Amino acid sequence: MANPKHDHDRDPANDNDERAVAPTPAGGALTSVAALTAALNRVDMTSIGGRSGKPMLQFKSRENNGVWMYGQQRISPEADSLWAVNPQTFRWGYICFSNDNKPAERLVPVSQPMPLVTELPDKGTDWREQMAVDLKCINGTDAGIEVVLKVSTVGGIQAVTSLIDAVRDRLNGGQHDGKVAPIVRLERDSYQHSQYGRVPTPVLVLVDWMPLGGPAPAPAPASPPPAEQPRRRRTVA
Repeated sequence: MANPKHDHDRDPANDNDERAVAPTPAGGALTSVAALTAALNRVDMTSIGGRSGKPMLQFKSRENNGVWMYGQQRISPEADSLWAVNPQTFRWGYICFSNDNKPAERLVPVSQPMPLVTELPDKGTDWREQMAVDLKCINGTDAGIEVVLKVSTVGGIQAVTSLIDAVRDRLNGGQHDGKVAPIVRLERDSYQHSQYGRVPTPVLVLVDWMPLGGPAPAPAPASPPPAEQPRRRRTVA
């Protein structure tokens, strides 16, 4: 049954056939991987508990036992769609909401120290930890859609930090052949809370890896051999 929230006829501005999750730097893919390795090795995971023009990918735990959606139109991603994670865009920081529910946030790349909550401006409400990362769909109806995932719940932060751990382990292992961008499937889980009962949580299931510059192009089909021409018989005078 088709999802009524999913507009299969939409034509987004960033819908294209390019599946690269990050532009290739002047130094090439090896330079990019080396920089990523150095950046993630500086991340202090023990301390984990900017807005962009991309649609926001969110997990709504209070709707239908937890649902994924993105953009102002609250589009539900296609079931079993695959999303490439850009590991160069992991960010951490804080977010708070004013009395009229307007968000204020402070996010920096994970290669930088996490902002000190004591140095953040007083917005009248408490700041809470937040993490973010950019994703790009690589198949199906949503192929080419770029989103930014921002999470501030315990389950959401655990999902993003587990990806950081996975990328860092892969980089340090050395046997990655340049494939250091996680490919994930958007799923959900839940846990039993003592006060609120069953609480849905977002899950990013790691299913594969791809290069930062996108998958290798498919080989061109082999040309069929030329048809053999029939031999002409010599005419005897």
